[in-house]
Amino acid sequence: MSNFAYTELTDGKQAIFVDDEFLHQVKVLRQRPGDQINFLDGRGGAYQGKISKIDNQKKTLAVEITEYTGFPQPLPLQLLVALPKAAKIDAIIQKAVELGVSRITPLLTARTIVRIDSLEKQESRHQHWRNIAVASLKQSGGPYLPVIDQPTKLIDLDGINPADSSIDKIVFHPQASQHFADTVCHLNKEAATALLLGPEGGLSEEEIDCLTRKGYMASSLGKRILRLETAVVTALTLVQFIKRNLC
Repeated sequence: MSNFAYTELTDGKQAIFVDDEFLHQVKVLRQRPGDQINFLDGRGGAYQGKISKIDNQKKTLAVEITEYTGFPQPLPLQLLVALPKAAKIDAIIQKAVELGVSRITPLLTARTIVRIDSLEKQESRHQHWRNIAVASLKQSGGPYLPVIDQPTKLIDLDGINPADSSIDKIVFHPQASQHFADTVCHLNKEAATALLLGPEGGLSEEEIDCLTRKGYMASSLGKRILRLETAVVTALTLVQFIKRNLC
């Protein structure tokens, strides 16, 4: 049995698999009509079904849905992270999806070294990121596929992460005077969360001041200087644990 596949093309009775998902099921897993399949829709639904038809000419696979389980929408958890080089952002997206983020916003900061590509390359890169997110969702069995934004300048955050006092907003950087253990008492178990991590060269003083004005609490993860991908996993894990265990 395939566990898990992914498609958004569902109507409650039938699901259709196309493109890469069709190829994976038919060419890689060699699924055939009558075979069982478990799959996700990225919108909180987990399904079981039976393959009813494979059309090799149209490259579509149809599944008769036999069982559905819906999962409640968790509190929003947004990761805003300075855009690193390709391999690192791929790993960050993979781990962030496994850890249940609802939105990923790559940031362009004063010390970001990655250049902005042409529009065509941006779209290709964005699709690549989405493919990584889908693969990670299938691997982990998470019910919700996160939104992935196009790279955004830190100074333009108001359009994506508004100055909303009901959101717990934390910026992690090594020079912060307050350790995360001291930030915990300011968190709200019922609030959405936005976590921001800068580049390995650090955020500028102007950027820290800007984020403070936008309501971000500055916090450190300790005395050690962590690589960005390590800091992301650490921050997400800590916040997920604390939020679920606040009194």
